[in-house]
Amino acid sequence: MQYPQEPFYTPKHLLSLWQCGCYIHTQNLITLGSALGMELPFKKRSSLLQTLLLHVKETHQEPVFLSLMNDLLDHKAQTLHENIAHYPKTARLMQPWLQKIEKTKHLLNREFALHVKEKHE
Repeated sequence: MQYPQEPFYTPKHLLSLWQCGCYIHTQNLITLGSALGMELPFKKRSSLLQTLLLHVKETHQEPVFLSLMNDLLDHKAQTLHENIAHYPKTARLMQPWLQKIEKTKHLLNREFALHVKEKHE
């Protein structure tokens, strides 16, 4: 049986540990914003992410945001790999998280590639 695919909503996906595979902290979002030239206050993650994504679209910084987000996800995946190496019994628990992180990176690449493509047309 095939399930219907839900549309991809970047903020919802990134804020959901279940979908993203890793938890993106408020500090991670503030650091991303700082790298993009924004000063973000400590607020709810959802508010910060919406502000960040709006800024990225308005300033046409999608490729930079995508690169920074991929670096963040790679760092979180590396941490999981190190935990698996040190605690092999956790592999069964953490392997699905690693797969979700890779899926998240793929979805982000697809999402932001479409935005960049639409701008050039």
